[in-house]
Amino acid sequence: AERDGAGLVLPPGGEARATRPLPVAALGLDADSLVALGRLGLKTVGDLAARPRGPLAARFGLRLLDRLDGVLGRAEEPVSPRRPLPACLAERRFAEPIGHEDDVRRSILALAGELAGVLERRGEGARRLELSFFRTDGAVRRVAVESSRPLRDPAAVLRLYRERLDALADPLDPGFGFDVMRLAALHSERFVEAQAGLGGRVGAEEAMAELADRLGARFGARRVLRLSARDTHCPERAAVAVPAQRGGAALAREPAWEEWACPGEPPARPLRLLDPPERIEAVAEVPDGPPVRFRWRRAPHVVRKAEGPERIAPEWWRGEAEALTRDYFRVEDEAGRRFWLFREGLWERETQAPRWFLHGLFA
Repeated sequence: AERDGAGLVLPPGGEARATRPLPVAALGLDADSLVALGRLGLKTVGDLAARPRGPLAARFGLRLLDRLDGVLGRAEEPVSPRRPLPACLAERRFAEPIGHEDDVRRSILALAGELAGVLERRGEGARRLELSFFRTDGAVRRVAVESSRPLRDPAAVLRLYRERLDALADPLDPGFGFDVMRLAALHSERFVEAQAGLGGRVGAEEAMAELADRLGARFGARRVLRLSARDTHCPERAAVAVPAQRGGAALAREPAWEEWACPGEPPARPLRLLDPPERIEAVAEVPDGPPVRFRWRRAPHVVRKAEGPERIAPEWWRGEAEALTRDYFRVEDEAGRRFWLFREGLWERETQAPRWFLHGLFA
């Protein structure tokens, strides 16, 4: 057995050896049973395990044997965690069970309308919703969807659940029908009213958020990504892919995108970078100057125009004390193709043989 921060970690099959010295109180029995076991001289789990099972079951019932088998690792004990209470919910009970797809969708729309009223009184919108289907045979199926912005429009909620239910790997089986449906807002945030246009059309941000929600409901939130800015001057760390539905407080904490392009000027950096930067062979007229020609992927390029350098020092606070300084250049070859490349290492101050890399291509 090994110990970690949470307690004792047992190897597979080591439960019996580790739990035999424990007192019988570890079985979680009632007080009368514990007193009776003590009078019989059965004080540890090992004492009980050594006794015949028949007399124990006749005297104390099957619960004692079930608890004993669970502690000794002979039987699996399913864990049913306590679910957190939702912020608000709406529920419908049906006199006759429903199972038709149209009935389910009408019920979802009605539940979303009831939940919208509750959220409106609270001044909030739902970010995560969970729809529970209770079948007549006691089975419960829960389906959750997420939104990139606070949501309480019943039609939008129905569209999300249509996408989610159609994309389920295990289709929703009504069996003999659902007698209860419950829609809960597991997470909600403050809702800010937005002014619609004169034609009733939503803005581009709202349309993009709705598209991200529908794609996330169909393919999964982790498969629909967007780029998020990072507070760094290192090009390969300037953006990271995060779930597109991430928003709210997390979105407010993200740094703003740095404006690299000036109006009327070509972009200073390419939109897409090579990961990792590719090594090239380059020749410069002077050690600290731009290249006059280079070879990339066995193809030679003669530089006609060059801009730079843009010097980027290593981020020492990330433990990059041994990293080298980069000098970036925007170059254009004789065919009009534009490249973003850099020289790694300052001549004679950091290295005697600087290396060249191609980091991106301009459109």
